Amino acid sequence: MNSDPGRAAVSWQKAEAHLREASVQDAYASPMAVIHSSYYAMFHAARAVLFQAVGSAPKRHDGVIQQFGLLVRDLDDAVKVAGRAFNEVKDERTAADYDETIVPSPEEARDALLAATDFLAICGVRYRFRPHSP
Repeated sequence: MNSDPGRAAVSWQKAEAHLREASVQDAYASPMAVIHSSYYAMFHAARAVLFQAVGSAPKRHDGVIQQFGLLVRDLDDAVKVAGRAFNEVKDERTAADYDETIVPSPEEARDALLAATDFLAICGVRYRFRPHSP
């Protein structure tokens, strides 16, 4: 297994940027934007972890979720819970974007943001990513 620290760092910076975007959005005014940015924070963080741990990461969303799940399946409960949250927020984002019968609530947006914040915190500690200064 080879690491790709350069690509990991860039992916981590993207993850942090999306988390900042989600954090400054008003969950009441734009819950879909909060969910969308929260999911993309998790997506890029998972790609950063994969680049760090195995040296490559899929580009397709389902592939990233699958590879991340395989990577963390035998790790501690916190990382496994984060992996499940990643999958749940992906489903929320997909429903918000493509299901015309779904209108996400501010509470769902706040839950997605909390999940993304926790996901980045857990991945950051476990895989030694440092917070990026803007």
